Amino acid sequence: MHSLTLFIPGLLTPARDLTEQDIPPVPALEKLLACASREQLIPFGFSDALCMLFKLESHAEKDFPIAAITKLVDDDQSLAGAWMRADPVHLVADQQGLVLMDESTFSLDQHDALVLAADVKDILAERGMILEAPTTNRWYVTMDVAPEIKTIPVHEVAGRDIHYYMPSGKDQQAWAQLLNEIQMTLHGSQVNTERERRGERAVNSLWFWGCGELPILVKCPWSRVFTDEEIAKGFSLLANIPGAELPESIDDTIELSEDEDDVLIVMSFGLRHSQYHDLKGWQDFITYLEEFWFADIVDCIKSKEIEELTLLTEYQQFTISKSSLYQFWRRPKPVSVYAN
Repeated sequence: MHSLTLFIPGLLTPARDLTEQDIPPVPALEKLLACASREQLIPFGFSDALCMLFKLESHAEKDFPIAAITKLVDDDQSLAGAWMRADPVHLVADQQGLVLMDESTFSLDQHDALVLAADVKDILAERGMILEAPTTNRWYVTMDVAPEIKTIPVHEVAGRDIHYYMPSGKDQQAWAQLLNEIQMTLHGSQVNTERERRGERAVNSLWFWGCGELPILVKCPWSRVFTDEEIAKGFSLLANIPGAELPESIDDTIELSEDEDDVLIVMSFGLRHSQYHDLKGWQDFITYLEEFWFADIVDCIKSKEIEELTLLTEYQQFTISKSSLYQFWRRPKPVSVYAN
């Protein structure tokens, strides 16, 4: 392939909290990082990064319209107007405050999702919003006019105190009141009572984010997208380019790609280890990446099956070509060096 951009949020950050002895051996990744040209990036969130990768124009006072983009994947009917994600979440009180736990930390079947959505539907309807729950973990509200607020994507709030991430802007007080009403209603839901009795986490709040109308992409730099995540899938539909599920390995990726492709791979499933400080999970994740991706990527670059690799995290960009790998004077360093 002509180029491969591999976006892996959470790839390096957990290494900050481990000693060198506790980081699994990853010689191929260490070689790639050592030989790469390295660029420090202004820290950005997961969904914001995807919007930038697809060249979507940003506006300081407005959300990226993630809701409309993911609804293309979940239900592409009736996309007119403004859409906002209203994701079911669990809030837990601890010494940090009210910490948000997203859908990766609990299961929600269709019955519970539909009943809980019905519990809060009227509260939203009173404010001119129609609630839809096409999947158990991604809910949406639609409205004629987008509210004058700026929201924070759920990925940036997961594992953190929501106090610092509430909607801001002209309408922020009204949205704080709405959130409070929803939380009180869900607290009294029979479904949540039964979930807690079964030892499951209650869905005791919604997280609103990603408001806007379905955008138009002026230019897309990718000819093919592989991903395990809905935002990137939505972008591939919006850009009308081939999109597919995340392959098992780099070898499978090459088999599914053409020689001249500029391929984007978005691998999101390791992000939760960083969000929730799951160090054991991250150790397993990086071991998997080394075995099924990085070790073979080194060989693919040497053989020019991949002409150029860009490895992207939330904070850094690493660019590697065949000539990079022969810069023998660049000695591999522990991955923890790059996590800072």
